[in-house]
Amino acid sequence: MKTRRSAFARGMTFARFAAQQLAAKGRVAGEIAKSESVPFAIEGQTIGLTANEREWRRSGVTVRRGENFAVSARGAVWASRPFSIVMEPRAALWVRISGSGRIAKPADNDHVFSAWADGEVEFFLKALSEWASPAGDLLSPERAPTQGDIRVRIAPTERAAMECAMPKDWRYLWRLGDGTIYTPRADGEIGIRTHGDVGILQTEVDHPITPRTRLEWSWRVDRLPSRLPEDLQLTHDYLSVAVEFDDGNDLTFMWSAGLPHDHIFACPLNFWCDRETHWVVRTPRDGLGVWHTESRDLWNDTQRAYGARPARAVRLWLIANSVFQRNDGAAIVRDLKLSESG
Repeated sequence: MKTRRSAFARGMTFARFAAQQLAAKGRVAGEIAKSESVPFAIEGQTIGLTANEREWRRSGVTVRRGENFAVSARGAVWASRPFSIVMEPRAALWVRISGSGRIAKPADNDHVFSAWADGEVEFFLKALSEWASPAGDLLSPERAPTQGDIRVRIAPTERAAMECAMPKDWRYLWRLGDGTIYTPRADGEIGIRTHGDVGILQTEVDHPITPRTRLEWSWRVDRLPSRLPEDLQLTHDYLSVAVEFDDGNDLTFMWSAGLPHDHIFACPLNFWCDRETHWVVRTPRDGLGVWHTESRDLWNDTQRAYGARPARAVRLWLIANSVFQRNDGAAIVRDLKLSESG
């Protein structure tokens, strides 16, 4: 059963968020100014984009499958200047090749792609909108107003295409795109570092949910990307481990900066609110910077969270988000698996 804090408690969290972000104005502005001051990595015509546009922008550059092309972007999109909610190109810019039915996000502000189809390269700033499909159409044509722009250059290149460092058999969720958040480490560990970005890493599983099914893992969380309860849209920066089920829902087990143990709530973000449920399993009182081993009873957890049980688990996820408050988040996860307890 999902729980919900009172309107007063949530209002107090928003007030704390507003004060925090006003105090962070200089820090965030300095980070963006530093990023914008870096020279473009390539020469060429500059294309200006805003996140208020509804159509993909043609670049005028045509590629053939297997050819490499470089994208260099500068600037920022401000969802709210007073609250310092801002996205660099690595969090907002998307690329597609006309007619291919596939979209991709640069992992960083400078990125080299290998063309996955023949056609003209196109650009789009997704910002806080949501995709309806991997072809690059939006779930809703209505877009929240933003300020600022992102300037993009594109050119063919002989440089090697960039590969995101990912653990074996893991991949980034297409809906949020590639990034540099997750790093394979020794002995199967996965390092997580997030600052001003968001990414979900997934691996495929096929496991029935039975009375003996357990989700097990160990993690060491060094820094949480939120300083506030994460159940508001504007404070929803967090680190978690999740299970996706065959009905399309996912249940995430998270560290929380300000919510109590066993607090269960629907994701506050559009699109995700209909399919994602969060469960607080750790808080800073448990000890940041030290290893914790978890074992969750999915048979009982899913019944409690949903009032019913899905039939199968189909993917395991790692989630890291720091887009809203733009703080550092850092963790290490190891030994994530589904098992049948004795």
